Amino acid sequence: MDPNILADLADSYGLDCRRVTPVSGGWLNKKWRVAGSKGTFLVKQFSRERFSPRQIEQIDAALQRQILLERKGIPCPYILPYKGHPIRFLNDGTAYVVMTFCSGEHRDGKSVTVEQMHSLGECCGILHNAFARLPVQGVKGFPLHGSQLLDGLWENFHACSGGLTASSSPDYKAAVLAQETILQTLTPGFFDSLPRGIAHEDFTPDNMLFEPAGVAAILDFDRNQYSYVWHDVGRALLSFTFRDNRLDKEKATAFLSGYAKYRKFAPPDAADALRITWCIETPWWIQPACFSNSAPKTNRFRQEILWLTQHWSRLEEFLPA
Repeated sequence: MDPNILADLADSYGLDCRRVTPVSGGWLNKKWRVAGSKGTFLVKQFSRERFSPRQIEQIDAALQRQILLERKGIPCPYILPYKGHPIRFLNDGTAYVVMTFCSGEHRDGKSVTVEQMHSLGECCGILHNAFARLPVQGVKGFPLHGSQLLDGLWENFHACSGGLTASSSPDYKAAVLAQETILQTLTPGFFDSLPRGIAHEDFTPDNMLFEPAGVAAILDFDRNQYSYVWHDVGRALLSFTFRDNRLDKEKATAFLSGYAKYRKFAPPDAADALRITWCIETPWWIQPACFSNSAPKTNRFRQEILWLTQHWSRLEEFLPA
């Protein structure tokens, strides 16, 4: 750990860090588990290589919402604020946050149980209801119009297809060109028909902790912003029920029934939740770097998007009726 952070933890938070253990995960950010007389905490240092000062300010605003959610009983870490702000800024520009260390286990589509999926659906619905009670003016992503995302998808397609060369990976080339047929079917009306509001925006296995009976904690609210809330639903379905080139209908049913207890949602809506996930994430995962020597997690995301591309018009067949 940076000696300046270690010293500041004592000076600004009164934490005696008797034991400091690095925690893996988080692209370019650094994390540590620190234990002392006041308990066990997670310290997260934000990467100045990854984030600009403006982006750090946006994360600070996102974490302010996490503080409000935790107070409302949402299972997420408690953040120790410093002078009213979640993020502590040191004079040298270092930015970090301190929060309680949550216990639990990570699960994936293979290891998660049906009971845990129902709990995850409930937590997602409760989370969206809590977000819906917060003001949206000034939140990153607000306002949001259907033409914005559609125009961005076309711009990304033209940039990628125009950049294809004889040396481009055949798989990458096919993945790029396959987007055009889908884009031709989309209209601003499709996007405008979907629920919008503040969403978690990173509803992946890395950010969920489970206990045997259900969800123990939802983590990493850094990216929460105004968006299409069903993106969280679609991402959860892909991350936790997609396996062997299909969706596990029993686990998908459990998640969706849990979600529908708290949010208006019908089984046919699940296909559109997957489609909006494709729309948001295709520019992230269909790019050259994701087709060459990618990490297992990146490969997984890419495979999910390719599966959605292939089955775009018949996703309902893979979902609970």
